[in-house]
Amino acid sequence: MTPLPRITLVTPSYNQAAYLERTIRSVIDQDYPALQYLIMDGGSTDGSVEIIRRYQRHLDGWVSQPDGGQSDAINQGFARAEGEIMTWLNSDDVLLPGALRLVGEIFARWPEIAWLTGQPANLDVDDHLRRSPLRVGRFRSLIRRGWYHGRGLGFIRQEGTFWRRSLWDQAGGQIAVARRYAMDFELWGRLAAYADLVSVDVPLAAFRVQPEQKTAVIDRYYAEAGITLPHAARRVMLPLRALFTLATWPLTPRVLTGGGSLRFRPGPTFRR
Repeated sequence: MTPLPRITLVTPSYNQAAYLERTIRSVIDQDYPALQYLIMDGGSTDGSVEIIRRYQRHLDGWVSQPDGGQSDAINQGFARAEGEIMTWLNSDDVLLPGALRLVGEIFARWPEIAWLTGQPANLDVDDHLRRSPLRVGRFRSLIRRGWYHGRGLGFIRQEGTFWRRSLWDQAGGQIAVARRYAMDFELWGRLAAYADLVSVDVPLAAFRVQPEQKTAVIDRYYAEAGITLPHAARRVMLPLRALFTLATWPLTPRVLTGGGSLRFRPGPTFRR
């Protein structure tokens, strides 16, 4: 049996003590045997450091010092990366149970898969989980054209998206430091220049909806991403997006998890 690959997971954080412990526990409770977990704290003053120290024996490294913002913190973490597989998890989001082992098994079994994402799931401030009823797939050509955003075909969720170190290096090996809101959107376009995004049919992580998050000022995200469609476009696109999702899921590269086994269905256009 092919051994599970090492996964490097970076959590950037700044003054997120209200949620940080739940994020940390969601990672370490995975009990993944080949995990490198790093926390890059920007010099928090709200009790975050005390929380990190409480769990430091489970970590492969952490810092708490001023940085150049979230993108800079992620880059600093990835500069220490030793894993074949990479991702970051923000300090208010969570991994869902079993996610890392599923991701590791998929990457170990199919070397042609270069990056992977799960299905959408949201978490509220009281940890109530809500999953999307639709299975969403992504087309490489539309990722490159910048269509996956909230006013278009829906977001590619950063939480629950994983990629190989080799693809990261091909795409430049850096998060764009100048990006404060749409750093993931910009990265997806670069990764899609080299490989298809494969979707798993289950959620791997959950995005926490809470009032202090950056996406609470979503217009700044769209401005940074260069999206000029008006907010009203979202209401028009929602039913169209649902129909598009239902019709195209069988055509997108996807991994199916039902029946206790994994099956990779590359779709008609899959290519590295």
